[in-house]
Amino acid sequence: MSSSSETPVAVTDHEKSSYSERARTGTMWVVAAFGGGQVIRLASNIALAALLFEEVFALMAIVGAVMQGLGMFSDIGLKPNVVQNPRGEEPAFLRTAWTMQVIRGFLLFLCAVILAWPMARFYGANDPMAFQLLWLIPLVGFGAVVDGLVASRVLVAERRMNVAVVIKMDFLVQVVNAAVMVLLAWYLRSVYALALAGLFSGVLRVWLSYSMIAGAPDRFQLERESVRSIFGFGKWIFLSTVISFLAIQIDRLLLAAIFPLAAVGVYSMATSLAMMVTMLNGAVQSSIVFPWYSRMLDQGVPLEEAFRRTRVPLMLVMTFVVVLLITGASSFFELAYDERYIKGGDFLPMLALAGWFSSLSGIYGSVFLATGKPRLIAVVSAVKVLAFLAFLLLFLQFDFSIEMAVLAVVASEVVTTLASQWFGRRMGLRNLRMESLTLLLLLGTAAAGWWLVHEVPWVAGQSPFMRLVLVGLLEVCLFAPLAYHYVLPMLKRTVEVQ
Repeated sequence: MSSSSETPVAVTDHEKSSYSERARTGTMWVVAAFGGGQVIRLASNIALAALLFEEVFALMAIVGAVMQGLGMFSDIGLKPNVVQNPRGEEPAFLRTAWTMQVIRGFLLFLCAVILAWPMARFYGANDPMAFQLLWLIPLVGFGAVVDGLVASRVLVAERRMNVAVVIKMDFLVQVVNAAVMVLLAWYLRSVYALALAGLFSGVLRVWLSYSMIAGAPDRFQLERESVRSIFGFGKWIFLSTVISFLAIQIDRLLLAAIFPLAAVGVYSMATSLAMMVTMLNGAVQSSIVFPWYSRMLDQGVPLEEAFRRTRVPLMLVMTFVVVLLITGASSFFELAYDERYIKGGDFLPMLALAGWFSSLSGIYGSVFLATGKPRLIAVVSAVKVLAFLAFLLLFLQFDFSIEMAVLAVVASEVVTTLASQWFGRRMGLRNLRMESLTLLLLLGTAAAGWWLVHEVPWVAGQSPFMRLVLVGLLEVCLFAPLAYHYVLPMLKRTVEVQ
């Protein structure tokens, strides 16, 4: 149901006072949806692993990189613009943002068509199966056109921290996408299942954005002042998006060109599991923390105080997830996948550790955005890309193997986190002691879990499922007191406005 009114709805005093409640409920919605989404994603990955070959997962990683890149590029900073800009709910501003989003989608599709042939040739030189990219990339690229049509009212809902309806919409799309993808994989036995399922779910999301969320209808308009404002703030968003895309995907894009696709496919499977850490952190940062920082700064809450209220609980949640991934990696791969993918159990612990450092950088990234400094995200992302390339070249001199590439990923994330901390320190955020203690907590609990699984005969002799249960119980017992002391208070009171 939608409204035809074009008059922006003012934020009342009651709505301002309700930001804390929205942050609490929004966080619970994000965490609940993330948990359900990961169950769906794991189930679909296991089904796809049984239906397809390892090489297909390497192609899926390349195609997934293109999909993520196109999705990131098509945004051009629209969400941060709408959330952060004082005119974020004015009809002319929203229509301009939506029009730019549509135009960007068509331009990206054109770029995808142009890039398809050289990318197919580049990766095809390493493995002939990669020539399928010639048709896959344009097919996936058309998804940018579809994404560009998503209603601007989604951005307004996120600005107001009314995330429940957006989460419901995205969760429904995820369920449908997983079902369609597995069905198409069973029927086609091809990587095209991913591209076609992505297009279908993209169309579904556009339709749901208009049918599930109330708001003024979108139409084409380019107001000069709005365009100038969006580009003024968004030029750094765009630059950081381009560099962030490279920072996120450069490992899979580069490794697929120098290692066999079967090995890269196993690496990509482990990476998709390790990404649970950054995906959870990203969902909370994007939907809750960044809008909350912006509203708190609007109301005069000091930056250091706003940062302090969220930092420790978020880091503890990320640490808990990373420890579970590290200690349960070998057991999970033994349980869920056949012998072709067992090596992924060796990759996952290191990639999960890299995800912890990446999440810490993401916490600082929300501060950079909320304070109107997106250029810092671009700089930090550039540091990550350069560090990965440097470490990869260095480590491969010792051993030309994909294991060395995994170490390069971890090392680059450490350097990136140090860069984020340095910028944060310049903004008055002095947190080295707390972050060091959290890292020691991660290493200590992960070591305890690893010792339990590999060195205690009674546990090591259990089935993979029982080892996962025992490790999970251990980690819950270790983290429960910390959750009670730090995480629950955040949900109850630490987001209240003074």
